[in-house]
Amino acid sequence: MDNKVLIGYSDGNEVYIDVQEIVTGRTCVIAQSGAGKSYLLSVLCEKLLESKAPFCIVDTEGEYCSLKEKYKIVWIGKENADIDIDKVDLYKLAYKIIKESIPIILDVSDVMNEREIIKEFSAALYQAATEIRQPYLYIIEEADKFVPQSKDSLKEIEEIARRGRKRGLGIIIATQRPAIVNKNVLSQCGNQFIGKLTTENDLQAVNLFFGSRKELEDIPELEPGDFFMMGNISRKKIKMRSVPRKTKHVGATPKLKTKSLGKLSFKDILKKEYEEEKKIKIDEDVQKKHKVKFIKPKITKKKIIEIAYSKRKRKFILFGRKESVENITLKLYPLIFIQLKYPEKKLLKKEVKIYSFIIDSKSPAIVDIEHGLKKKYSFEKIMGLNNYEIKTLLRILRTEGINAKQIASDTKLSSKNIRSALLKLEKKNLITSFKQGRNKFYSAITNFVMPNFKKHVKYPAYEDTVAGDLEEILVKEKDIRNLFKSINPNSEIIKHEIFYYPIWSIYFEDRIINIDGISGKEI
Repeated sequence: MDNKVLIGYSDGNEVYIDVQEIVTGRTCVIAQSGAGKSYLLSVLCEKLLESKAPFCIVDTEGEYCSLKEKYKIVWIGKENADIDIDKVDLYKLAYKIIKESIPIILDVSDVMNEREIIKEFSAALYQAATEIRQPYLYIIEEADKFVPQSKDSLKEIEEIARRGRKRGLGIIIATQRPAIVNKNVLSQCGNQFIGKLTTENDLQAVNLFFGSRKELEDIPELEPGDFFMMGNISRKKIKMRSVPRKTKHVGATPKLKTKSLGKLSFKDILKKEYEEEKKIKIDEDVQKKHKVKFIKPKITKKKIIEIAYSKRKRKFILFGRKESVENITLKLYPLIFIQLKYPEKKLLKKEVKIYSFIIDSKSPAIVDIEHGLKKKYSFEKIMGLNNYEIKTLLRILRTEGINAKQIASDTKLSSKNIRSALLKLEKKNLITSFKQGRNKFYSAITNFVMPNFKKHVKYPAYEDTVAGDLEEILVKEKDIRNLFKSINPNSEIIKHEIFYYPIWSIYFEDRIINIDGISGKEI
């Protein structure tokens, strides 16, 4: 890049600035509305483009797209822009523009969430500069929107103002209202262009750049387009007027109708990489197909991609690129539909009831799937016990401190079966024992509560062909039948049906998360 460029005139003399200092330094451009701030910024941009110095200008009013009339610069925004801002991966964009020295206009004039976009992009730019360490300039128009003198100031921009220079990342802060700009950011600016200001609060805000009150009194007398240039870019305070612009001054969001100078190689690279909707690999597209009974996901492929993007984390709290999504897999999680015939006493006669519920086949529990997969009551602690062990445990659960003789009497089990069951239950830490005299008593130490399985649910699945990974079934049918026989010897399972519930697995670089295919919530 050229070291010195003509920026303006002072008393008929040419005024030059050092491009390296502007690109890697910290500069403020301050003037009230109508005093030429945006005009001077556009001239600076033109000079940077002529010197092949890379920069990004944050355009809050759609004023800078006219730079494309004569210069190669990529416009990222909404209507008529080179690249749709809604389809840009801001982290990849930041790395690309610094590494390839690409100048861009980041036009946020027509977006609803401009602060969020600038917050994310600033973090990305800082991280990219930290890793690449090549000169790049960040120009922020209407800086009072992003770094106000309040708790809403974006910490990412503050960090660039404080520590960006060592990384080659310079910053220009432009504002009409210096009084409401974060003073920590403003005070970092070693270069200043100060134009006409008439409000007392704004004059006080720039007082730190002047040696005396008398010098400050000159500012309200400036003509529109005149600026005091000070700091590292000038050995002394110079009153100057910029050279004329070479492109149009646009005061509102325009409909760009200028002729292109030809295809830009870096624009084509960016457009190909960012404008097209990102293709995430969804393994469901190539997974083995199964003809099974399953519940169709309510979370579609399009929706799970949106969720995947929203779940990405950054390397650090404020900075660091976001994780990449490696792939997404549809997993078919096995559940068991149970119909149970259960006899109940009604006055002087017995009545047989039919109940239905759903059991998790991985960690046995009654589950509710009406609004997503939710475990209600777990059988995990007693699943796998034999009939004698379950009956013994259930009896101990009903009475705190009971001996083997009482258990045998109530359960009608033999002493041998009782002794075997007690040893197994103690070994599994489900019960404990203590002595009183010659008698040994047992108490439960598990928090198991008998679930309410007297429910009615409809069978929710339909048979069809689906691509996905079938998860392994861990709970055996014989264990379920044994469990309910132990609870009530007269009960009978009349339907035991395996079906599959949809769960999306999102694979990031170093972690995996599972998303409920019905509710969309993280499991």
